[in-house]
Amino acid sequence: MGFKSEKWDELERLRDEVQELFNSEDPDHKYQRIVSRMNRIVELDPTDKFALFWLGKLWYKLEVYETALKFIEKLIKLDENYSSALIYKGNILTELKKEKEALECYDKLIKADSSYAPAYYNKGATLHNLGQYKEALECYERYAELDKNNSNDPDFLINKCKTLFRLGRNDDAIICYDRAIKLDSSLKFSMYPDPKINFKKN
Repeated sequence: MGFKSEKWDELERLRDEVQELFNSEDPDHKYQRIVSRMNRIVELDPTDKFALFWLGKLWYKLEVYETALKFIEKLIKLDENYSSALIYKGNILTELKKEKEALECYDKLIKADSSYAPAYYNKGATLHNLGQYKEALECYERYAELDKNNSNDPDFLINKCKTLFRLGRNDDAIICYDRAIKLDSSLKFSMYPDPKINFKKN
């Protein structure tokens, strides 16, 4: 058996193992095992988009943002229109206090597909954190327009509530807040001080 055949056999085995881990109900050390296998996949095949994306996503969840960005940027070099990768890049850049670069990611997504709702959601969150509340609200309203189910997203309602308060629209904010906590009571918070806006993480 040649080296090339051995390499592809190992890749197939690793991909099967990763799929089994994703489907597993046992969470113990699951992500550590996934990361080790994903790293090996990328070592064998640096163009594996699935592995690059999940490595970026997992490091993002662990808040190791520089490492997450490295994998996401490798993926975007392979496919500059990979929408989920651009969303994560924007989120990572925001965490790294590079909000203007994050907005460029969301704007690129919107330019490519004006109906891609997560881009409006995260652009709105970034604009809110920059103090651009009117523009943030416009993004949230567009997010809600794109799919009627988005209006019942409790995280969205909480974020919109915070922006409405900043705009002095207290009655509208309270309506959003009440709807949100009816859908998810764990989202209750004190309105002051204003908690940081959260992102749609896919």
